[in-house]
Order: sequence, then C-alpha cells, then structure tokens
Amino acid sequence: MAFFKASNGSTEPSQNKGNENGFCPFIGFADDPETALAYPSPSNFCYHSKPIAPVSLNHQRKVCLTLGYGFCPVYQNETQEPLPRELRGTLPSRHKPNTRIPFVILILVILAGWIVLSLLGIIRIPGLSFPHVARQATATFVEPTPHVVVFMPSPTATPVATTQPTATETKALATPFLPHAIETPFGDNPKLVIHQVQAGEGYIFLAERFGTTVEAIKALNYELPESLWVNTILVIPINTDSVDGLPKFSVREITTEGLTIEDYAQQMQLDAGLLKRYNALPDEYLLEMGELIIIPN
Repeated sequence: MAFFKASNGSTEPSQNKGNENGFCPFIGFADDPETALAYPSPSNFCYHSKPIAPVSLNHQRKVCLTLGYGFCPVYQNETQEPLPRELRGTLPSRHKPNTRIPFVILILVILAGWIVLSLLGIIRIPGLSFPHVARQATATFVEPTPHVVVFMPSPTATPVATTQPTATETKALATPFLPHAIETPFGDNPKLVIHQVQAGEGYIFLAERFGTTVEAIKALNYELPESLWVNTILVIPINTDSVDGLPKFSVREITTEGLTIEDYAQQMQLDAGLLKRYNALPDEYLLEMGELIIIPN
C-alpha cells in the first residue's frame, strides 16, 4: 500500500507536505492528518474543510493527488468551510460481523448437553440406550447475576460502659463507562443508540422499534438519504421524540490506539466539551480501538 508520511511529528497538516510529495498538503487520514494514501481512497480526508470530510475519488484523482491541487476551490479558500457536496466522498464502510460461528457453537453445546443428560438417565431418547450409570447427588452451581450490593451492618448491643458512635466510611461506587458500540445505549435526556441498518428496515420501522418518530431520527443524523441503505449507521433517540436543541450527528470509528477524548477532539478540531457531553464520557476518557463516537456537525 503506497502512502505519504510527513516527518515533522505535528498533529496539523504540514504546508510543505504537498510540495515535497506532489499532492495537496491538506489531505490525510481521519485520525492522522500527516499521512495519506497515494491513490484515490475513501480513507483520504480534507483538512482544509470544517469539519474534516472524505473527498470524492474523482476529485482526488484529478486534483488532490496531482500537482494541480492549487486549483482546488477548497484549497484557495482562506477560511475553513464545509466541504461542498459535489466534492464530498463517502465514509469507509463497516463490515458486518459473521454471526454463523456463534450459532454453530450454540448447536454443538445443546447437542453435548443432550448427550450428557441421556448418559445420566435424566432424559431418555427413544431407541437409544446406554449402560446404567449410578446417579449420585451433586451440587448444582448457579452462576450469580453480577449485581453490586452494599450490605449495611445490623445494629447489635455491645456490653460496654459507654456507647460511642462509630464512624463508617462509605465509598462511592464508580460508574462504569462502556465503550460505545452498535446497539449499546448511552447518555441521558435523551438516551441515544448507534444502529446499523439491516435488510428490510426503514424509517417507520426503526421509529416504532425505538419508540420515537421519523422526524426525530432525521433531525439527529447528518445528510441522510430519503431511503435507507443496508449498513447505514444511524444515531437514534430511545423512547422520545424530543430532540430540540441537539445538532445533527455523524458516527466515527476510533482507529488509533492510546487517544483520550481530549486528544481526539484536538486532532479532529472539535470542541472537547461538546464531544464529551453528547457521548456521555468523563474527562480523560481513554478511547478504545474500534469504539464508535458521535460527532456534532
């Protein structure tokens, strides 16, 4: 794979990168402005637009990755503006995970359990007999459901001359912050979920499923088509249609390891406070590879 990499170590696009490599200095990866593929690719983003956006393959081929990048209307702008629709590309598609393997494993586990129960004589399969096995009483282990329970001590009488109050230290239980993923609700007022459109799903179906309206779904998502496509990524409010005051969102996947939410906001030229607020994440939250976050537009 051919790519260009600047050597200055900065998180901002280098003005000399285009002159040295023969392509626009404002082209780069979504999470690495100093690196770009040397051929047209959905992974090449324009950093002279705000917010940064993928560039169409045709525009990359004719302008961005040639010595004629100086004629680009976006390059000639002195201020950063949204990338024009006719120059905007599409985000790299996400691959749908293979769900057959867990299904096969489930079938094998059920068959194994059926055979074990038949050997123990708990169930009988017509026409199938096994040598008699003496049954012994065994203890059944039930895996407990993971709940956090705080036990308070019961008051007991202690034979002492003078009863003194005992100070009890109470520790606050930390609220876990799960990495954002498909179908994992997050936030509050309203609660949101990132959903990947499946075959046969449309706006009305999704609105009824998540307890909202078609208008609310369209109000929360940046540049949605009139008809949904399979694998389209949406931000959907749960059990509410009140989305007044919220911006339109787009969804991005974290592809760089070791970034905090503040590092990512600085790299993407975004407001860190708004990014943490809409994603319901704390200060200094460490992002994980493959995690999904919503970007206000």
